[in-house]
Amino acid sequence: MVTAGCGGAPTQEGGQQLTIWSSWIKGQPGQKFLQGVADDFQAKTGIKVTIEWKGNAAAKALLPALNGTEVPTDIIESTGGAITNALAPTGGLLDISDVYQTKIPGTDQTVQQAVGDAAMSLSTPVDGTGAKSGGPVQVPYWASSSNVVFYNGKRFPDLVGKAPQDWDAFMAVLDAQKAKGRKPLALDGSIQSYSALYYTSLLSSIMGVDALAKASLDKSGKTWGSDPGYLQAAQLVEKLARGGYFIDGYNASKFPAMENKWANDEADFNVNGTWLPGEVAGVAAQGFDYRAFPFPAVTGKKAPPLSVAVNGIGILKRAKNPAAAKHFAAFMLQQKYQEQVSSQLQDIPVIKGVAAPAAIQAVKDVFDKGDINTFRFPTGLADYLTKVFYELDDQLIFGKISAQEFVAKMVSQTSEYWKSKG
Repeated sequence: MVTAGCGGAPTQEGGQQLTIWSSWIKGQPGQKFLQGVADDFQAKTGIKVTIEWKGNAAAKALLPALNGTEVPTDIIESTGGAITNALAPTGGLLDISDVYQTKIPGTDQTVQQAVGDAAMSLSTPVDGTGAKSGGPVQVPYWASSSNVVFYNGKRFPDLVGKAPQDWDAFMAVLDAQKAKGRKPLALDGSIQSYSALYYTSLLSSIMGVDALAKASLDKSGKTWGSDPGYLQAAQLVEKLARGGYFIDGYNASKFPAMENKWANDEADFNVNGTWLPGEVAGVAAQGFDYRAFPFPAVTGKKAPPLSVAVNGIGILKRAKNPAAAKHFAAFMLQQKYQEQVSSQLQDIPVIKGVAAPAAIQAVKDVFDKGDINTFRFPTGLADYLTKVFYELDDQLIFGKISAQEFVAKMVSQTSEYWKSKG
């Protein structure tokens, strides 16, 4: 049995073993990273670690087993959303609040101190209203942010370390590029969540991170038309859509056509996720200097907090070796592994003070301050977003409807949607 608590190094007695189901598949950078951590853990503790590489369906594949008397793994490694939204509601995961009070091996910092309260909040499940439901069920080891503005530092050296401070300043940059005959914004319009980054980020800046959920949950639909902030955000998107700011073909492109054009300097800016440099590395123009800054604030308002997703590990309630699993969770947050998140995964380490790749260090600085969106969208609204919001947002950002029409349609179609639900 593992004799030490999760704060100390477990010792092996009687052939102790630890099993992990992972969402990575062999050959991916994340798979190599996790295997390396597991190999080190096994060498340090003598506890044999077996990892099954299940791919993106790891959490879904585990669901049926959670109702049985035995589970096939101690740890599930997956996206934070899969762990908190799919697995946690079954009651099959441990509340691992105690892990957050554990010191990371070789340091005087607890897990909570190192990752910060904001990142910890993303590891806590929510109910259908978006309210927290219980304690944290995962420990994150890697983060990414989606509402980030990317550009080529070679083309815009003045922006490196001095990003536009608000939307008006950003628009001035875009207008200067338009004056040169450029269409400055790239967008793969076939990805609805990418298209929505503009409206949701602007709305978050104007009205707060819960504004979209508030309007979506109003079954009468009237909230969409009652507060001018919803229209203001739509007007800013309309100006982009009808003002010729997007690269030709963005509304009919198939991913990743437009981000590839951006990487070849055919457009200047791309609102995307911190994974973007890795996606376009094989097609980018020679010497492309990836740089990014967080989405700007609407002038006179607060900047929208970073939209952050995490990958982490959860521990099953019926885990055969929960003490070893808890120690592994703290073990993998050591600085050398967090540096590998930066160097190997090319994304945001969750530990404060560990540098991100140069391209997204400006984003990491904001992450370390805790300026991230911890509001959790109600889980029951996924169908509404797909059938109502995303469809109308596409029409808005493609210039097919005006801001006024967008708001009016959101009022009527929200009402119709909820009536259809009975």
